[in-house]
Amino acid sequence: MKKIVGSLCLLLMVSNLMAQKKEMVHSIIVEWHEVDWYKSQEKLWKADIDKNKKDAEAWINYYSAVRALRNCSDDSKERGFYNELGHQIAKDLMKALPESFEANYVMYWDSGLGNSDEKNLKKAYELRPNDPRVLLDYLILSELKRDKLMFTNTAKKLFEMNRMPVGAINWAYNVLTEVSENGIVFTAGDNDTYALWITQEGMNYRKDVTVINTSLIQMGDYRSKIFTEKGISPFNWAPVSMSEHAIFQHIFSNSVNIPVHVSTSASGQFNDSIILDHLYLTGLTYIYSDKIVDNVSVLKRNFEKKFLLDHLTRTFSYSIGDLDSRIKYMYVPGLIKLYQNAKAVEDLEGISRYKNLLESIGAELHIESEIQKAMTE
Repeated sequence: MKKIVGSLCLLLMVSNLMAQKKEMVHSIIVEWHEVDWYKSQEKLWKADIDKNKKDAEAWINYYSAVRALRNCSDDSKERGFYNELGHQIAKDLMKALPESFEANYVMYWDSGLGNSDEKNLKKAYELRPNDPRVLLDYLILSELKRDKLMFTNTAKKLFEMNRMPVGAINWAYNVLTEVSENGIVFTAGDNDTYALWITQEGMNYRKDVTVINTSLIQMGDYRSKIFTEKGISPFNWAPVSMSEHAIFQHIFSNSVNIPVHVSTSASGQFNDSIILDHLYLTGLTYIYSDKIVDNVSVLKRNFEKKFLLDHLTRTFSYSIGDLDSRIKYMYVPGLIKLYQNAKAVEDLEGISRYKNLLESIGAELHIESEIQKAMTE
């Protein structure tokens, strides 16, 4: 019995040590973990800092873990705690290693969009000009300034270093293929926006399309630049229209007849019935229209004639995180609609094609039951 108990204790100790292993903490947009993992990493990297205040790697991973805990929390008090802790870490790091890449990058990162001091980002870039984290921040900065040369050069560099997984680039290519000529497409997050920008510049493809991030367009100076370029009338920010939906509606209803799409990745941002009633799914985007759109025929054309779909059933490269897999979820709404239509018209070939694709995606994302339920509705 003693041998058994001793063996069990040894196994638990080994398991605990394995769980306590330090690992690089990426931004949650690159790689997401459970909250307990971030809490473990926070303690491990903090312990290294306590031993050596000059350990730059420990500082940036400690900050990254705390930032992830802030972003993952649904509790306002807890978010506030981690937010303040992040600010303090940035200050302490700058004090400990003021000339380091880590200190300057974290200080810029921590300040928040629109509040950051460019000198910190420039310093970080000088120290590591090929670091993808710095380049992504430069991409946003150049977009906000509408510095097209810097934007193009930065996006091309990110494309050449394979910053975005192949599946995300393939998805972006398909989205851009679908968007109407000289149109606008709304995105909502980091990865969907980056993928479209990098694909446009890196592949020199569909640069007539304007990608509008739903968060960035809330920034007044940037919005004015975009509206001026597109010929959209200025937005009257009056108390009666003081909402993001008013800005969206202003763009959808533009008087210069620019076609406007919403990426399926951003569809959750548009929950106003005034907008929803005019959105028609056409593949990987919804097009806004005051007139009824025969979207089934457009869906079929896009999925069967225009989209490149090999990456839905094959993985062509390794990448950190699971974005290559998660991006496939964006294909599900269109495939469900096509499957249901194929059943309605007894298109046996279509039923088989769309069913196989949906089941492949469901198995990879572990959402088989959700897919099956949607297919039978």
